Amino acid sequence: MSLSNQTSLSSILLPIQQKTLFGISWFYVTFGIFGCFLNILLFSQKQFRQISCCTFASIAMFTQLVIFSIPSIYAYYYFNPMSSFMLYCKIRMYIIQITSFVYRWSYTIASLDRYILSSSNARLRKFASVQIAIRVLLGIVLISLIYSVYIPFVYEIKSLVCSIFNNPNMTLFTSLSSIILGAFIPVLIMIICTLLTRKNLKEKRQRRQNLSIREVNQEKRDRQALRMLFVQILVFIIITLPWMGYSINNVISSYTPNKTSDRIAIENFITAVAGALAFLFPSLSFYLYTLTSSMFRTELILLIKVLIHWKCLTQNHRIEPTNTIASHRTPMK
Repeated sequence: MSLSNQTSLSSILLPIQQKTLFGISWFYVTFGIFGCFLNILLFSQKQFRQISCCTFASIAMFTQLVIFSIPSIYAYYYFNPMSSFMLYCKIRMYIIQITSFVYRWSYTIASLDRYILSSSNARLRKFASVQIAIRVLLGIVLISLIYSVYIPFVYEIKSLVCSIFNNPNMTLFTSLSSIILGAFIPVLIMIICTLLTRKNLKEKRQRRQNLSIREVNQEKRDRQALRMLFVQILVFIIITLPWMGYSINNVISSYTPNKTSDRIAIENFITAVAGALAFLFPSLSFYLYTLTSSMFRTELILLIKVLIHWKCLTQNHRIEPTNTIASHRTPMK
């Protein structure tokens, strides 16, 4: 293939990639960051404090979306700092790696917590406490910080791309660990916990005549939590499959010598788009909660009413001093 054809393919894919990332980033800013912020507010309410794992996950997803989308929009209008500043490239990839692991394992712990809470074993239910969940989540954050410490040492900038170059062993380790620890094991645990939770709730329904009003309300909340977990797992798998395919292809292609310019251009395009779509699940989390849980919708409506009431009080407080001064002002003679 001639040099002009190679250049043509690269020049075609690059603007498509920029516009695609720009559009995805604006979607994340408009819907994802806003939704994660509402998640944080709602899961901080008394009604949801028992599932504090979702608060940790929402904070991690909020951070991840901000770190990805804002610089991507800035790069579209000005320049891409990922392709210009080595330190920024390393730090950004390090934070993205940490937040990815934290939010995925937070949901995993949340599903495990739901199973323990739905158990009929009183001793087992003692482990479903907010204090224990927070300790486990802090442990996950600490492990993620330590595990991802290698990221700044292997990422570098070449041909305006921030990635791992000429190091197939680290590429293999990063891709396989992301697939196994970041996707396969969390999904497997969530599926098992969801099935076990469903089994526990089914057994509770069979003993419904022996349940108190408080236990019936708890069972209702458990069913809604089960529905939320099921939808989350389904959407997470659908969104993660393309990313897993990209990661596997990334491992295979790292051992391919003498790549053509066309193949490099195509791989860079797929890498950028697949990496951007990996943030789709965090941006949809709030809307999944809203669609699958009536309790979540009720708390959302109450939160909106409180915010509107607070805004009205703030405006009245600002206007009141002006009216007071005007009423005491003496007329000019």
